[in-house]
Amino acid sequence: MNMDDQQQQRTLEIIRSAREVKQAFHQVMSKAYQHLNITPIQSFVLRKLSEKPGITLSELAECIQLGKSTTSGIIDRMVRDQLVSREQSSTDRRSVTLKLLDKGELLLQRVRENQVERMSPLLQMSDDEIDSLLRIHQKIVRILHQELEEDSTYE
Repeated sequence: MNMDDQQQQRTLEIIRSAREVKQAFHQVMSKAYQHLNITPIQSFVLRKLSEKPGITLSELAECIQLGKSTTSGIIDRMVRDQLVSREQSSTDRRSVTLKLLDKGELLLQRVRENQVERMSPLLQMSDDEIDSLLRIHQKIVRILHQELEEDSTYE
């Protein structure tokens, strides 16, 4: 697909805007995580373990798109902090499943509350603006997923 200069410029504006929003979200959320003494990846792991109780380390590594050894290190620290437990699988004795402990559940709840509190200024936008934003986000995701499916160079 050949793009003229104006199309290239518009595409770069979209990329720049998305990057700015991502950076702003990251900065705000980093403060939330620091306040709770947790890393962004630990927050993500807590959420995944809450959504998928009994998940294995390999499955978690795949979900969070990290290697097994990196994921194992994260889990080691979370086990040490009594947020997560490793348990023998009831179906496969060689397999270990991960479970969120009460302290982990409580921390996840505090993370969510902190996220909502820190992001609540976004409610300064009108309901129509928020609805439009969400609709546009969904459209972006749909377009990009379609592009990934059609373009075999990503495989």
